[in-house]
Amino acid sequence: MDNKAKKQRFYTLMLVPHDARGKPVSIKIPASWVYATAVLSFFFLVVVGSSIIYSTLLSRRLVNYANTIDKNRQQQAVITTFSTKTNKVARALDELVARDNELRKLLGLKGWKMKTTLSSDKSTLEVTSNKVSLQFEKFDDKITERKRSLEELKQWVSLVQSRFASTPSSWPIYGRLASLFGYRSSPWRGFHAGIDISARYGAPARATANGVVSYIGWRSGYGKTVEINHGHGVSTLYAHNSSYAVRVGQRVKKGQVVSYVGMTGWTTGPHLHYEVRRWGTPLNPVAYLDLNILSASKLWR
Repeated sequence: MDNKAKKQRFYTLMLVPHDARGKPVSIKIPASWVYATAVLSFFFLVVVGSSIIYSTLLSRRLVNYANTIDKNRQQQAVITTFSTKTNKVARALDELVARDNELRKLLGLKGWKMKTTLSSDKSTLEVTSNKVSLQFEKFDDKITERKRSLEELKQWVSLVQSRFASTPSSWPIYGRLASLFGYRSSPWRGFHAGIDISARYGAPARATANGVVSYIGWRSGYGKTVEINHGHGVSTLYAHNSSYAVRVGQRVKKGQVVSYVGMTGWTTGPHLHYEVRRWGTPLNPVAYLDLNILSASKLWR
């Protein structure tokens, strides 16, 4: 035991007062305690330092995680909004297609079939630029198709408007129908190629469509006569006039005065004899009275 005590090392800690009045105090500490204290202190510093570093890293990760969750919520809100708008746009475009085809049907055009389809399902609206870009490309394709269809309709409507302007579609003069189209027994027996409209003497007769005056003059039975060529093989005739308001070769507009009611030719009183012909064949003028653009287009077909 004495040999072990002699071999054991000690450290002495002395406490000396500054006023030199008290006695110094010395504390004898075994070296093993000092070494153990140093080791424990080092271990404590390592543990505390590691904890601080880990806590700092963990805090940063938690902050990033919270930011990520917040961004995901914002993106989900954007996706929901985009999905809602996509549904609205898709429904609007589908309705436009339906209206487009209804108009085409009325005008006698072939229906327009869609080459692209739109999906508004949220499963296709993932938070990726590729998915969103693909969805917008589909919208662009459909809108491009609508533009082409509407341009075609625009051209067709322009043609229809021009054709309608050249189609007899109104009354040459308003009055009572004194005699209808077809065979009759009085006042003269035979085929009546037009209709007779009662009117006062000198009342103005108007062109029922745009065209060019092709004939002015006297015809047996018709008296003073005006003929207008409207194109597409269609012409109109105004007879029993007292005088003319146009000349041969003159271009006239629908509603323009072309003659004045009289009693020339075979007639028992003042009235206008009105005919509609196609390629020289008399048609029933009643079918051409008060036409609109849609009913006129049916006659063209």
